[in-house]
Amino acid sequence: MKVTKNRSILKTISYRIVGFINTFLISFFVISNGSENFDATSPFYVALIVFILKMITYYFHERVWNLYKYGRLNQKVIRLRSFFKALTWRLAASTITFISAMFTTSNLDWTKSIVIFEIMNGILIYYIHERVWNKIQWGRAKL
Repeated sequence: MKVTKNRSILKTISYRIVGFINTFLISFFVISNGSENFDATSPFYVALIVFILKMITYYFHERVWNLYKYGRLNQKVIRLRSFFKALTWRLAASTITFISAMFTTSNLDWTKSIVIFEIMNGILIYYIHERVWNKIQWGRAKL
């Protein structure tokens, strides 16, 4: 079973909406707790830059994983495949978050905190997103 490009696009959009909210909330709480003159522009810019960069990266991550048959059964995907996809995505995503947060805030302490919190909940969010999408048959093509 392979997935169509349209499925990858829709999956990318759905995940990045959740990811944008996650990144914004984490950035909001980290920066607001560490700043005397807080406004929501820095968390918004962090989330927006991350949203754009991760949208592109997520789509290609999906397409690359589509090349590998590991963990695919007829119409199902084993949990270990979802876990490995979550780990590889988290590596790419955390790198993007680090660079984006550092660029936006110029504050290493805030950046580290944002990345650490995002790692802690990002793998779980990704894994759940994968498992939900594994129940949706739309956009799957038989080999």
